[in-house]
This record gives sequence, C-alpha cells and structure tokens, in this order.
Amino acid sequence: MASDGTLSHIYFFVNKDSTTTTTPTKERIQSPDSHSLSRSASPASAGSSDNDSGSGSSSSSASKDSALNPLAADFAPTFTAAPPTATKLYEVREIAGKGLGLFATSPIPRGTCIISEKPLLRISENALHLAWGPYCRLSNADKKAFDALHFYSPPHLHLEDASRMQLIDPTDSSMDTEDVDELVADQIRVMGTFACNNFQCGTGLAVFATTSRLNHSCVPNVHHSFNPTIGQQTVYAVRDIAEGEELCTTYLGGQGVYYVRAQRIEILRGSYGFTCLCAACADVTGGSDGRREVMGGIAYGLQCFQYGGPAGVEVQQIPYVPRNPAEALKQAEDLVCMLVGEGVLSIELCKAYRMASMVALNMREYERAWEYACHEADVERTCLGSELQDLVRSGAGATCWIEKIRVALVKAGRAPPAVTKRGGKTERQKAAKREKKMRMRVEKIAEKEAQMKSEREVAKEVKAAEKRAKVEAQREEERKRREYDAQFPGLKG
Repeated sequence: MASDGTLSHIYFFVNKDSTTTTTPTKERIQSPDSHSLSRSASPASAGSSDNDSGSGSSSSSASKDSALNPLAADFAPTFTAAPPTATKLYEVREIAGKGLGLFATSPIPRGTCIISEKPLLRISENALHLAWGPYCRLSNADKKAFDALHFYSPPHLHLEDASRMQLIDPTDSSMDTEDVDELVADQIRVMGTFACNNFQCGTGLAVFATTSRLNHSCVPNVHHSFNPTIGQQTVYAVRDIAEGEELCTTYLGGQGVYYVRAQRIEILRGSYGFTCLCAACADVTGGSDGRREVMGGIAYGLQCFQYGGPAGVEVQQIPYVPRNPAEALKQAEDLVCMLVGEGVLSIELCKAYRMASMVALNMREYERAWEYACHEADVERTCLGSELQDLVRSGAGATCWIEKIRVALVKAGRAPPAVTKRGGKTERQKAAKREKKMRMRVEKIAEKEAQMKSEREVAKEVKAAEKRAKVEAQREEERKRREYDAQFPGLKG
C-alpha cells in the first residue's frame, strides 16, 4: 500500500489515474491514439508485429473451435487453503513466425505460482524517456536480458521526438551529428522495448526478465500482478494448464475484458503491433463478441444499480440496470456464469462474485452472500496468492468482506457456515451440483443469445427485403417512364 493510503497491488478495487506522459502497460491499455503505454490492469510483455518476431507475440493457442473454455464446466471455486507454489514449470520456446513465448514443461494445477520475480528495470512515472537512465546503470547481464526482449515502436508515441527533446542536450558540442543519431537510435530502442514489455508496478512501471515474455490472449490461462507485500511480480495459473500449453496473460485488463474483437484488435495492433489469434478472436460465430458485449452491459448496469449512474443521467435510461435487488442478484449470477463460460477466470470474476455477495447481503440472503464471498476469496487467492497483507490492511480483500458478512450473520442471530476443505465427499457433491447449475445457466443464456441473434437476423432480412422492393419499384417506375417517352416522344420533358 502506498504512503497516500491507496493500494498499489493490482486489484479491481484500485482505479488510479494515469500519469500525463505514458507508455502502454499490459494492464491498462488506453485508446490507440493515446500517448500512454502502460499495463496496470493486466500487464505483461508486448506483442510481436505481424511479420516480425519478438518476445511479445500474440498467443499461438488460437483454436478453430468456438468453445472458448472447455474446462469451464470443471470450475468450482471453494474456500480453500493456500495454493501450491511451483518450481520452474516453463521454458522459452520459439513460435513459428511469431517470436518467443513461455510454455508449460509439465501439468500446472490451478492456483500454482509459476513466476515470482523482481523488476529488471523500473521507472517511477509513466514517461518512457525515464527508462534511459536506469537502463544505462544496469549490469551487463541485465542489459543483455533487457535487450533480448521484443522491440516495437508504436507510431503514436513519437519516440525520436522524446529522445531529442528529453534526453539530448542541444548545447552539447562534444558529439557530432553521426554520434547524436547513433545515440538517438539506441534510446529509441530502449524506450520501444520498455513500452511494449512493461507492467504496472506499484505506482510506477517495470519490465521483467521472464514475465515480460508472456504473450497475450483474450482468454488467458495465467494472471500477473505486482505484489507490494513481497515486492515481486507474480504469475499464477487461473486454471489447470496442460504440459506443452503456452502461458498467456491478457494485456487488456478491467474494462478491456468486455471489448469485442474489433476493439481489441485495434488496441493491440496500435500499442503492440500484433493481431491476436486467441480462441476468442478466432471465433467466427460471433458468440464470443455477443457474450462480451452483454457481460459489459451487465457489469456496468450492476455498478450503476449499486453506486448510482453518471451525473445528469437517469439510471433507468441505462441498459441492463436492474429494477430491483432480486433482479440485480440474478444478473450478477448470470455475469459469473458468462465469465466462466467465456474463460475469463481472474479479477473480473472476483468482482462479479463480490457484487453477487453484496446484493445478497442487502437482501439478507446471508447464506448466499457467504457462499459468493467464499468463491471470491478462492478466485482472489488463485490469482494473487496468499501474501495479501496490503489488501487486508486496506480492508479491500475478500477475507475482509467475509468478516463483514460474519458480523452481519451474528447480528442476525445466525451462525456462519462451516468452511469446508476441498476434496471431501460432501464438497465434491456440492461442487458437482454447482457445476450442473452453472452449465444449465450458461446453456440458457446461450439459447437466449441465439434467439436474439436469430431475431436480429430476421429483422435485418425483412429490412433488406423492404429495401430491395423499394429499389425494384423505383426501377419499374423508371422503366415505364422510358417506355412512355419512347411511345410519345413529342411529350417528353
């Protein structure tokens, strides 16, 4: 936690303002025309260009199958003990035509800490030119590690201008033009490498020797986060990962989770120079885009319901805003199911569970509030590990929320439910029941989406038919007019 009382841990309760000059981090991607490059919501390494290779290429795990997360049915969060921490379970491999990536060398269970490392190069502000000084002070070994990362110079960042205006002293007569040009090229290389490989790191940005090699996927299987408690960047498996599978995080955190493919492609190409080929982007059925659009609307509607809408806007005019608490709880549960079905198993899932728990508690549905809070705690621990003292101190962690529910239960004269360890027969039965319920809800939502899509297609076809009929009528009228003019040329005009 920073000295001003704000959380520096990358977490969904934190919404820090970006600094004036920026570099795109893989956690907080701004619009492609922004001059900022930072990754605080889901940072990692930068992607590779379409034709070049590098450490930040797009995920090679794209699937021709539209099933985005075949393991979603097995996802049954429980309130468990701390997940295991693994030794090195990955290796760097070349991806044909796309550069380098990290791949699992053995099966990795969900909740495993795969990477935990200190920053290689860190700057305190979101301004790319600040990376040059720390780079010059690196040891030869660290410089070699930094230089080995992928380089990309986003056109909107104007790195040469930054070099000549911020780093080159125009009054220095000790260098001739050729020396200056060589120095500028070196500075551009360092700034470009930092731009496409940095992550949010507390109040600043940092590049990491290993984490920055993680490629992007809109359906990630790992979650990265800087943990201020231990002062290291951590990467955890958000689901079971098979041997040989590429480890992929997302460069689009927070709201970016709900962007449709066209939006994601524009941002990723503009900031990192690659076109994503993950399962969500390869889904030609439109199912993924439809789900993400609906999920984004539900998430925003729930936020407006709980905290109020924008100033001057009637909440009732905002789509997906629930009309009452019961409807809000159902929407929150639907959001959980859709996130799991889409394969988004990290912080946004925590937020959805917290919203469901908050609404249930307001309705005095204590058992449901407790259950969803425990699910949140499990997902939180899966994504962030067990060293969460900063969240506990700030009161933002899932365990703090569980304590509030426990107090509410005691005041209501009810005993908190017993925490059941994973693996027992009763817990397996409950998990199977939850999975079945989740599958049924996802299928129901998918059926509703298909119906809505069919209705839209019918309406589109009707509109097209009306347009064709109108054009045909105009053509027929023109034909008759020409025939009339041919029969009575003297009356023409």
